[in-house]
Amino acid sequence: MSVAKKGMLYVLVAAVLWGSSGVCAQYIMENSALTSPFLTMIRLLFSGFILLTLSFINGDKIFGILQNRKDAISLLLFSLFGALTVQLTFLVTIEKSNAATATVLQFLSPTIIVAWFALARKARPGALVFAAIFTSLAGTFLLVTHGNPTALTISLAALLWGIASAFAAAFYTTYPSALIARYGTLPVVGWSMLIGGAMLLPFYAGQAGEMMMGGDVLLAFFYLVVVGTAITFSLYLKGAQLIGGPKASILSCTEPLSSAFLSVLLLGVSFTLPDWLGTLLILSSVVLIAVDSRRKPRAAA
Repeated sequence: MSVAKKGMLYVLVAAVLWGSSGVCAQYIMENSALTSPFLTMIRLLFSGFILLTLSFINGDKIFGILQNRKDAISLLLFSLFGALTVQLTFLVTIEKSNAATATVLQFLSPTIIVAWFALARKARPGALVFAAIFTSLAGTFLLVTHGNPTALTISLAALLWGIASAFAAAFYTTYPSALIARYGTLPVVGWSMLIGGAMLLPFYAGQAGEMMMGGDVLLAFFYLVVVGTAITFSLYLKGAQLIGGPKASILSCTEPLSSAFLSVLLLGVSFTLPDWLGTLLILSSVVLIAVDSRRKPRAAA
C-alpha cells in the first residue's frame, strides 16, 4: 500500500471512530445517571492521561510547556476555552438533541474560521469561501427547520449549544498552533484535556457516587475514552502527516456521516431527507474550504 493510500485509510478510520464516539456518549447519557458536564470531566481526565502517557512513551518532553510561564498561561487559556468548552458544548448538544445533529452543527467551525480570518485581515473572501459560507448557512437552515422558517425541528437550546460548539471548535483548531509548533501535538492536547477535566472537579466530583454503570454502559465508556479519543487521535495525526491537512479535512467529513448512520441504526434516531440534505450542504462547505486552501499555495508558487 502506498504512503498516500495508507494516510487516507488512517484518516478515514479515525473519522468513522470519531463519529461513533458521539453515538457512544449519547448511549451512555440515555442509559445512566451521568450528566453531560460529569461525562465531559471524566472523559477529559482519562483521555488527557492516556495522551500524555503516549506522548511520554514517544519521547516527548511533556513537562517542558509547564516550565515556561507565558506558554503555561496560553495552555491554561486553551484548556478552558478550547478543550473543556468544545467537549462540554458538544456533549450538552447531544444531551439536548442527538449525536448526529451535534456532530453536524460542530462542522460549521471551518466556515467560522475562514469568515473570522477574512474579517480580521479585512480581505475579501474568494468565490469558494463565499460558496462555503452560503452552503453552511443553507445546510444549517435545513437541518434545524426542515425548510419551514416558522418552526424549529430541534430545541432552541440544542441549536444555541450546537453553534457554541462550532465556535469552540474553531478556537480549539486555531489557537494552539504556536504551542503545538514548540512542544508537539500530543503534549499540548494531552495537558489541555487533563487541565480542562481538572477544572470541573470542584463542581462535579460529587457526582462520582452516581457512576453506577451496567456492563454495556461501562464498555461504551471504555470505547469513548480509549478508542474514541486516544486511538482515533493518534490515527488522525499520523494520517494527516502523510497526506496533508486539506486532504485530511475533506476525508474527515466521514465523521458526521458515520455519526448520522450509527445514530439511525443503533439508537433509532429519526433522520429525514431534509436532515440528510442539510448535512451534505454543511459537509460541502468543508470540501470547498479545503479546495480553496489547496489553491492558495499553488497560486503563491
